[in-house]
Amino acid sequence: MTSVLLINSDLAENRGDRAIAEGNIQLVRELFPDATVTGISQHPRRDAEWYGIDFLDMDFQSLRPLDMVRLLRAARRSDLVLWGGGELLKDYTNKAALWYWALKMTAVSWANPRVVGAFQGIGPTASARSRRIIARLVNRTSLFLVRDEESRDKLLAWGADPGKVRAASDPAVLPEPEPLDAATLTTLREDFGIDEEFLADGFVCIGPRDWFHYRPGGILPFKYAERLPFRRRRGPDPRHQAYLDSLTALMGELTRRHALRVLLVPMHLSESDAALCRLLRDHSAAPDSVRILDADTLSPAQVRSLVARATAMIGFRLHSNIIGISAGVPCVNVYYVDKGRVFFDQIGQGHRAIPIEAALEEDFVPRVLSLFDDVLEHRDEVRGDVVAATTRLRASVRSSFSAVAALVGSGGSRP
Repeated sequence: MTSVLLINSDLAENRGDRAIAEGNIQLVRELFPDATVTGISQHPRRDAEWYGIDFLDMDFQSLRPLDMVRLLRAARRSDLVLWGGGELLKDYTNKAALWYWALKMTAVSWANPRVVGAFQGIGPTASARSRRIIARLVNRTSLFLVRDEESRDKLLAWGADPGKVRAASDPAVLPEPEPLDAATLTTLREDFGIDEEFLADGFVCIGPRDWFHYRPGGILPFKYAERLPFRRRRGPDPRHQAYLDSLTALMGELTRRHALRVLLVPMHLSESDAALCRLLRDHSAAPDSVRILDADTLSPAQVRSLVARATAMIGFRLHSNIIGISAGVPCVNVYYVDKGRVFFDQIGQGHRAIPIEAALEEDFVPRVLSLFDDVLEHRDEVRGDVVAATTRLRASVRSSFSAVAALVGSGGSRP
């Protein structure tokens, strides 16, 4: 029996990382039907129920030496180590996270050389040193799968072994939504005030994110740097307020123009997504017709099934769009880094994607509304296009992952 260790990203707070884990687990199940899979979670009981696998009880970015020992033991016992979870290799938000992953995964590769990068995106990376670190780390893996050609091109330009790097798409496209069951409908009604009337009348899904609220590129992640007592405080970025003004104006105009209910989906539950959702609800033309998924009581599969009922979506965070698109929901994309643009290029919807900087321009609201109106007008055609594109991307992901079988061997046991 094959044993797989999945070193995933943030299952505790990030709905996008959860969708990626869903896809990676599905790939393992398809390639190795009898495999035992172990992931990493701060909520092992909950996630064992959600994903149907075992979990090591730890933070995915734990700094505890004992956790590191436990992780290395698990890697040593496994036939395969999958390392995936979005955009882990970059330095545009901070440099400490890159150093953390470099040290951690180097140690893991000593414990077990069968490490596979599982469909990562390679984010903006300015420092030449950071680029060298990333290339060396990729070269320590047996195989490194990335979710787009631009990520592969970056790695090769920085010195990664071309024989190890393969491009496909994001594994979050793989899971397909199931119909909403009775238990989910009860949770929706009791926790979010979402009843059959809300679902039946048609609703728009919006996956917002805050932006321009911090200055990227420091040593530490923003959430830690802000707590340092000696940190020199800077005034708020004026672009942040301009951005919020544009989003609230968009929400007001959208709900005035269309008699549609709105579902706001905060994708990151520990950042400011939920507060932004509440701000948008307050600026809606009909706040009573707005619901927010701000309680963490829905599994990744339940979130996907709910989003699948939407008429259309406006997504800011990448995986709000991926969940929507893979559920057949036509989307408009406002992307904050290139990964959003790249995904929409992959599905042939690049003309429906605009950069987040456009929110600082006077024509942002009419521009987004024009794209959204077009999606509604041609909804059936757009839906057909995204379903066909998703089918193609799913085949690409499965084809790339099939190379993992050769690493494990026909018997699936370690030598």
